[in-house]
This record gives sequence, structure tokens and C-alpha cells, in this order.
Amino acid sequence: MHTLIVTVHVKPDRVEDFRAAILANARESVREPGIVRFDVLVQKDDPARFVLYEVYRTPADHAKHRETAHYARFKADAESMMAEPRVGVTYDTVFPG
Repeated sequence: MHTLIVTVHVKPDRVEDFRAAILANARESVREPGIVRFDVLVQKDDPARFVLYEVYRTPADHAKHRETAHYARFKADAESMMAEPRVGVTYDTVFPG
């Protein structure tokens, strides 16, 4: 498995816009055959901070995801909503494997 954890800090006045954009992206993403999980989390004490927990079957499936129209739309829309650049870190799954 190929896991990506992305942290996103959204401008406070754009939280609802970001939430709508990421939920639209997530709904389409979970339909992709190479995606095992696509969780959208929001920090309890700061609604402007999100975490995306994305699990792909392979790194190639992650690359395919980045080529989809829904990802391109989300990426273009979300850029102006972010208070700072998003940070993504990739992981290899140890357990369950």
C-alpha cells in the first residue's frame, strides 16, 4: 500500500468553500479502483486545519489519481483557499500489509 497524509491550513474565511471542494473531490476519488481510503479530517479545535489520509494500492494508482479531472479541478480551486502551501508526506504501509 502507498499512503499519503496531506495537511492543509485554510484561510479562515474560506473554510466552507474548501470543505465543499474537498468533499466533491473525495466523493469522486473513492470511486477510483486504485484508492483504498480517502479520509477527510478536520482539526477539532481549529476548523481551518484539515488532514487528508489517502491510501492507494500502488504508487502508480496515486499518479493516476493526480491525472483525473476532479483532482485537477480541486487543485485549481483550492490553491486560493490555502493560508499556506499544503504539505504531503508519503508512507509505506507496515501493518496491515
